[in-house]
Amino acid sequence: MEEGLFGAWLKNDGDPVISGEPLFSLESEKVTMEVESLDNGMLHIPADGPQPGAVVTVGQLLGYLLQNGESAPTKQTPVLASPRARAAARELGIDIAEVTPREGAKRIVAADVHKIKPSPVRNTIASRMEESFRAPHFYLHADADAEALVHLRDGHRPLSYNDILIKAIAIALTRHPRVNAYWNDGVITPRITNHVALAAQIGDTLLTPVIPNPAEKSLAQITKEREAILERCRLKQASPADFHDASATLSNLGPFGVDRFQAILNPPQSVIVAVGKIAKRPVVIDDAVVPRLTIPISLSIDHRVVDGVAAAAFLQTLVGILESPASTYNEWE
Repeated sequence: MEEGLFGAWLKNDGDPVISGEPLFSLESEKVTMEVESLDNGMLHIPADGPQPGAVVTVGQLLGYLLQNGESAPTKQTPVLASPRARAAARELGIDIAEVTPREGAKRIVAADVHKIKPSPVRNTIASRMEESFRAPHFYLHADADAEALVHLRDGHRPLSYNDILIKAIAIALTRHPRVNAYWNDGVITPRITNHVALAAQIGDTLLTPVIPNPAEKSLAQITKEREAILERCRLKQASPADFHDASATLSNLGPFGVDRFQAILNPPQSVIVAVGKIAKRPVVIDDAVVPRLTIPISLSIDHRVVDGVAAAAFLQTLVGILESPASTYNEWE
């Protein structure tokens, strides 16, 4: 974490503070957390201290913890901005001090206020995507017959396809330990868990909350855990542990009408499963072309960790589980 959004002071100016007490709240790209004081003292909040919603960076001075008789002078730098710029900032709810003038200028104008600055969340996503593309990818594609899958889901509502897919991915990971590994500073490191992350859009933010070890859980339990963690994300009550140590990520754009796509790796994971919409497509059965419900599946693979044959075997297992869920009925319950 390099920057976040300042939430609020949990102590007032002039309050005594004891080490370990919550001092202020901070919103990261995923959660809102309370930050504890590391020392004792009297809190002094400077006039130019951060306001709720302001972007703060690692190492930035937020306030002072003063000892008896100690003072804390503050320095305010005047903001040079045109009246139109200040009016635009007030209308948009933007702190004019957070606006950067165009390159080479010393005074903020209205056009500067309307520039789109990436949020801390978007900056984090961009950084992780750049990290992802540094890994050599390759891609595999297959269509699974979805007739039995649709029947299973329809008989177990409010079960979602994501719940079934999460469990199927986890079972496939347990059967293919080479895929359940990651690149760690030049070393292929196996995992002993099979946690699966779900790519989810919460408001304007892309998050990947994690369902721990779904291969060992019933579909009803997975449904309950998925609903609970997504609600925590919506309320910004998720903890860092809710996003930790996944072996693979599921990205399902089928509900949005997407037929098929290739997803971007979620480092340090070595595989991400991209799923398109379930729809009737022409399929050849006994030399006859018939309409069948199918589900397109694509794998994006880190080639440093997994070779083509191993990835193909993983995909074959995943397709087999989805096409014949009754054959592993005890695992699905």
